[in-house]
Amino acid sequence: MKALVSSLLFAGLLFTSTLYAQPKLLNGAAAVINKRVVTVQDAYIFRALQRVKAGLQPPILEEEGEELKRTVQKIVFEDMVLAEMKSIQKEIDVRNEVTQWLKEMKEKHRGVEVVKKRYGLSDSDLSERISRTLSADKFVQLKIETVTPVITESEVQKYFKRNEAQFRGRSFENLKPNIIVLLKKQAVQKNLEEWIKSLKDKYEVTLLLES
Repeated sequence: MKALVSSLLFAGLLFTSTLYAQPKLLNGAAAVINKRVVTVQDAYIFRALQRVKAGLQPPILEEEGEELKRTVQKIVFEDMVLAEMKSIQKEIDVRNEVTQWLKEMKEKHRGVEVVKKRYGLSDSDLSERISRTLSADKFVQLKIETVTPVITESEVQKYFKRNEAQFRGRSFENLKPNIIVLLKKQAVQKNLEEWIKSLKDKYEVTLLLES
């Protein structure tokens, strides 16, 4: 399921975008969600923190074009999730995780310090950005855990019959457990895609990057 969370959080989510010239300044506007402006610098910092966490070098890799747009879309999705948490008054305490994350990163390499210096971030700025990402990740994970689809015998049999030619003579009983797992994953993904669509419909989003 963790792979599913990652695919949802980091896939290229599609939004209706307003076409503006490609921002050149670090603080140029890249998107607006519920009147909160997401800047190009926000995208650079978001990407840099991902690289630091993954141990990639160099920690700072300032994107352009489609790569920058994808990073902005990730931030917009994160903002929608956080807005939804606020609307249902859901709080997730990630203070311990943030403290541990920063400690580990500072012990392993100086990537965090490089990011702080490059973008003029304080420790509190850094902690807030990391907290937002961890909170959104945890909320999506909780959302996944609440989806418990029940797969019927009829659904399993229908899937088996539709794909019987690919199973090369393997029996239904032998394949049944794997088919159930697959159908559950598909059901969870469908549920989450519908949830993401509802977030897009609920929260006002405008992308300001050149198509």
